[in-house]
Amino acid sequence: MCSNLIHNVILIDKTTGEVVTRVRFWKIDFTDDDIHEFMQGYVDLMETEGLSPDTPVYVGEHKVFHSLVDDDMQLLLVTDGRDEDRTIIRKAREGAARISTALRGNTIGYVKDNLDDILDELVFTRFKVSFVGSGGVGKSTLLRLLFGKEPAPGGYVPTINVAVDSSETIQFGTFLVTIWDFAGQAVFQDLWAFYFSGTDVIFLITDSSFRNVMQTKSLLRTIRKEAPAVPLFIIANKQDLPESMRAEKIQRLLGAPTFPMVATDKTRRDEFIRLMLDVATKTVGVELPDRPLSEMITVHRKDKEAELPPRPGEIPGGASGSQDETGWIEAGESGASGSSSGTAVKEPMTDSTLEYPVNVETESETVVEIPDEIAEQAIVLHAIVIVQSNGMFNTIYEINYGDEEVDATAIASLISALDSFGGIDGDPSGVAESSDALKRIEHEGNLVMVEKSEHFVLGVTVTNDSEEDKYRKIMASLLTDFEEQFEDRWSSWDGDVTIFEPTVFSLLNKLPVRPVSLDYVVRPREVGKPISFDSREVGRSIVEVKTALEGSETVGSLVRSLNLPRENVIGALQIMEHFGWVDFQVNIGPQSVPRKVKNPDPETVKAYGTAVVNFVDYCDGETSLEDVVKKVGVSYNAMKFVATKLVLSGVLEIVA
Repeated sequence: MCSNLIHNVILIDKTTGEVVTRVRFWKIDFTDDDIHEFMQGYVDLMETEGLSPDTPVYVGEHKVFHSLVDDDMQLLLVTDGRDEDRTIIRKAREGAARISTALRGNTIGYVKDNLDDILDELVFTRFKVSFVGSGGVGKSTLLRLLFGKEPAPGGYVPTINVAVDSSETIQFGTFLVTIWDFAGQAVFQDLWAFYFSGTDVIFLITDSSFRNVMQTKSLLRTIRKEAPAVPLFIIANKQDLPESMRAEKIQRLLGAPTFPMVATDKTRRDEFIRLMLDVATKTVGVELPDRPLSEMITVHRKDKEAELPPRPGEIPGGASGSQDETGWIEAGESGASGSSSGTAVKEPMTDSTLEYPVNVETESETVVEIPDEIAEQAIVLHAIVIVQSNGMFNTIYEINYGDEEVDATAIASLISALDSFGGIDGDPSGVAESSDALKRIEHEGNLVMVEKSEHFVLGVTVTNDSEEDKYRKIMASLLTDFEEQFEDRWSSWDGDVTIFEPTVFSLLNKLPVRPVSLDYVVRPREVGKPISFDSREVGRSIVEVKTALEGSETVGSLVRSLNLPRENVIGALQIMEHFGWVDFQVNIGPQSVPRKVKNPDPETVKAYGTAVVNFVDYCDGETSLEDVVKKVGVSYNAMKFVATKLVLSGVLEIVA
């Protein structure tokens, strides 16, 4: 099954809750009763001081993101609760801006008929395609054939977008096809069960030689064992070679639908794309657009996520007011005309006893003043582990802790340069009496702390130096652990840095990407990003944890059931969550008793408002969540979502 992000998009009247138009992108309903419940939660949110108006509203199992359209309508993006808040908040704001732009010179009927085209790539359902095959059969050549070298002519909104990145992506309609080329970290079959998780279609590639067809038959047995229910197709490549077996004979030998291909023949590109998309659309149950492929494809490099656009009604820079004629966000041309799959619901909501105030406060930008004790907290942004040999530095792995990417190559270069001048071990010339100052690097406004042992270098990037002593003690302890773990390996070491990757479990135990409580519920997700570890030991731990997940399990039950060190289980879960393979839940209710563990970080206060600070301070481990909310003077419905986020981020813990 595809892994959906946003499954329903609904445009409603801000005051009455009446549906203007809606589009359902997956087989999940969001009913009028659900909209009624959302409106109640939204009114609570708007009447609560100190909470950000962007705070999502929970409706049952749904998490609803919302943004105003021209101050009289609301755009609702309904998700399954697994999405990254910042990403969906951005999509809600941008979607509202696009609708506002579309209404300039058009009627509301135009928006009703073209809502999915207006939102375009903002809303999609993920569809995972796996390319599998032995080395040299032409997988990479097939991908080059698929994505081409030059973008197609512009001047239109494409139906299909191809993102050339670590995993390739095609978008057609509202479905995003992620293509996995099984290479690199996936070469060993221990990980295949893990990587096939969530795969919707498998293409097994052979070079059509008799020898490779027999190898492919062995691979096919393994795939059938690991992914028995996934549709599988054979691509018989290199059909232009005289010794190649014909596709019909290969199909009889392998017992799976087989298609002939010559990946080096550019004229076969349209045929191959059409085959891929026909398979995908039949699997999903949608129709391929009736237009030439040359008009549906463009090739581009995946862009970094943009900053949050302003809320509707704002001018960039923080001032409020109406948008100018050019608008502060560009909307593409609408594309195809005609009715969309969405249907307009003209009848108002049936519950006449509920009246939504016309003067509900509009969403506007406010400057959030962060208390000093919170603003001064140091937040870990990045960690890099390096092994040194014969004067050379080699990166073992690096971990980004936040949403923003940190340039690991630049940091590794800085550390190498620092060491070459004696900045880590001390100045060999004897000019410098102390090297402490040289173990601190300023990089892009952040502090990079560097510690070195006999064989390893550890660099940790934080936002400021307020907790430098604490982090240096942790770093020194980690380096001691690393040296002890590998003290007998140096005489036989052949230069392969992957043998040191299991140190990641020790690192994540002392410098967690996110805190993980034994009470957290782990939910498997269907499609994640490629995991950037090559060690079989790391891979086996991840596979064992992933295999043990049946439905929803608590972290504690996984630790007890698996014959793995506790830090390996916790570390594997952090890695899997970081790359999008699992997520965590916590069950809290009105009578749950929260206790403060630490202050919320500045980004949390900015995102959800200053009420969060008082709320956390009142969590004393004795007062129920319902009573804490009353003390702060906010709505329980509006605060429940924030409380859940605070527990999952380790700011609070539930003690009863």
